[in-house]
Amino acid sequence: MDELDYNTCNATFRSLTNQQALMAGEIAALLGGGADLELTSYGCGFGMFELELIARTPRETVWFQGVDTNGEAVARLRADLAALPKVRGYRLFTAGMAEVAVQRIAPTECGLFIQSLCYLGAAEGMAVLKEARNRHRRVIVAVTPSNALNAAFAEWLACRGIVRPLFAQTFAEELRRLGIGFRSVSVDAEIAVPVSETRQRLLEFLVFARHQPWRGPPDRGSLLDAVAGLGTAGAGVIRVPHPVEVFTLE
Repeated sequence: MDELDYNTCNATFRSLTNQQALMAGEIAALLGGGADLELTSYGCGFGMFELELIARTPRETVWFQGVDTNGEAVARLRADLAALPKVRGYRLFTAGMAEVAVQRIAPTECGLFIQSLCYLGAAEGMAVLKEARNRHRRVIVAVTPSNALNAAFAEWLACRGIVRPLFAQTFAEELRRLGIGFRSVSVDAEIAVPVSETRQRLLEFLVFARHQPWRGPPDRGSLLDAVAGLGTAGAGVIRVPHPVEVFTLE
């Protein structure tokens, strides 16, 4: 995206939104209490969401399985999982989601797609989803709606040939077309950017939000104006809607 490190920009972006915490709380409630949870995450990355979910789920122990294309992320997540007493075991694969049909993915209670299906076009993404439904007793999908904030992300996907990415609206249409029953809940998350943020953090946030290098003036005032253009400023904070739709497939 830029000379800036992708993971640093991602971490800055995540630190300014409550979306992950609200999603983790919603999905932990959906999973409910009990003894052991067997969980598979497609597109787990560094596990920033999955580790929070494991900590918050009211299950006594968790067996975790993850798939991601980033080998470095998988290696780091493996080390993080090994350090958690609540995790009784884990398996991690370095592979693309489109390869899951040929990977040895074990059946588990729950298959999880957190903001990962939108990286695939509708045809490819729904094929992956069908495969997951054959393996897991329950499938939970969290995807953002198509809105002003992710317009740049949609353009980035289009440049890479992603046809009809599975944002919430398209995903719901595809589920209905295929006759797959679902329940969904809207999580009204937001991004809160203090106007006191440093120039560097504003730049990191904008690079990640725009999915492209920052081409505007590099001064702090211009960066702050660009952030303000995404939301509403008041009381020293710029608030940007950052909702997510959580689907449970039947």
